[in-house]
Amino acid sequence: MKIYFFLAIAILLTSQYMAVPMGDMELKHCHIKDYSQEVLCGSLTVFENRALASGRQIEIKFAVIPSVTEAKDEDPLVMFAGGPGQGARDMGPFARMAFSEIHETRDIILIDQRGMGASNGLVCEEPEANSITLSEEEIEILTTKLLKECLEELDADVTLYTQDIANQDIHDILVKLGYKKVNLYGVSWGTRSALLYANQFPEQVRTIIMDGNAPIANKVPLYATEDAEKAMEALFNDCAANAECHKAFPNLEQDFNDILTSFGEEGKEATVKDANTGKAETFILKRSIFVNALRNILYSPKLSRLIPMVIEQAKNDDYQTLAGLTAAFGDTGMAIGATLTILCSEDLARMSDSDIAIEMKKGFVGDSFIDSFKQSCAQWPQAPLPAIYHQNLTSDAPTLILSGAIDPVTPPRWGDKMAEHMTNSLHLIAPNTGHNVAPRGCASELMAQFVKQGNFDELDSSCLNDLKRPSFFIDGNGPARSVSND
Repeated sequence: MKIYFFLAIAILLTSQYMAVPMGDMELKHCHIKDYSQEVLCGSLTVFENRALASGRQIEIKFAVIPSVTEAKDEDPLVMFAGGPGQGARDMGPFARMAFSEIHETRDIILIDQRGMGASNGLVCEEPEANSITLSEEEIEILTTKLLKECLEELDADVTLYTQDIANQDIHDILVKLGYKKVNLYGVSWGTRSALLYANQFPEQVRTIIMDGNAPIANKVPLYATEDAEKAMEALFNDCAANAECHKAFPNLEQDFNDILTSFGEEGKEATVKDANTGKAETFILKRSIFVNALRNILYSPKLSRLIPMVIEQAKNDDYQTLAGLTAAFGDTGMAIGATLTILCSEDLARMSDSDIAIEMKKGFVGDSFIDSFKQSCAQWPQAPLPAIYHQNLTSDAPTLILSGAIDPVTPPRWGDKMAEHMTNSLHLIAPNTGHNVAPRGCASELMAQFVKQGNFDELDSSCLNDLKRPSFFIDGNGPARSVSND
């Protein structure tokens, strides 16, 4: 009996390291971050400089989450991660939430594109971006120092990590895996990646899902001010329409504007306690740090419901809740070098000084957000604007476009713009949802139906109206009982 037991264990352990053939590639059993089931992993070695096909080579790592059923559909779902800078192999938990039905009959493909995740990640140390205790000057000095050090340490020509080149790697992998057609899912910046891919390799694409849209027109750092302003206005309106919130914060918008004015040019002294040590720290809080922190909180519909309380406390120079919320975002997991290569070369390079001057007047964030990018891009080598940006990008692949009505960075107006590129598309807006719709409510069923059919027939999106906006926090005891849905 013992012999059979140990033999079974040996067979099990051996199977974990056996190669699994897929197309022209061999994969191995593995695990990815925060995903309990075993998946299949592989890599493809490519030239960093694809045009020269010589010099430094890099490994592009990927994972395949095999379909649940063996009698599967031949066309998988390929995920394009956001950021830019996020490794797709870290999106296993997101895939589990959003694509459980699609996964029943289709493989899910997670590719860490070049410069992200495990694919020669352009990872740089960052200042404490989630701390409000650093001044603008301290952040600028530290950012400059860290980026210069990073460029010296990276084994990479960072100008060769633009999205169009990354898509060529991705295409090679999909072809070598034996997939003749694929379905694309792009989230946030990943929608731009998917748009470019659909134009570079149109014959490969069966359907596309765009979730939180960054079309070519959306030069993200440029329009962040106006989009955040609209999201904040929606929050003020929600509070005014909610009896408990309005009673607790009757002059919320005016209080907010008064606080912004009170910062002046010099900022104001603030004291917060470190959540881990309990030690109090006193510092000068500038308006720019305050508004950027609020903009980040708006990304989360749940956390944004504490903003009225943050504003109320700020009237008394109390920023403890703000500091806690800011710290709650933690490490973004972004490869900041890849973020800068793409945004500096593909978005910032297309902004004129006059455009910037006009857009920065359109909301409470002002020039605080774009200035951080300009400072970083000044230190980071820029690639020439990829040639594909000069083309008339369009696709007739069936495309489901998803937008959250209270999204502070990719609101519905950008879904409308994306629809101009996608000539066979349907734009659905979830009225009570923020950034990224896919994991919310019935969105997973709608996406599964769309991908299965390959069209929009009988796609009933009314269920998206059933999603509820989270309740406001009136004080530290928790959310109010009532919710607002308008």
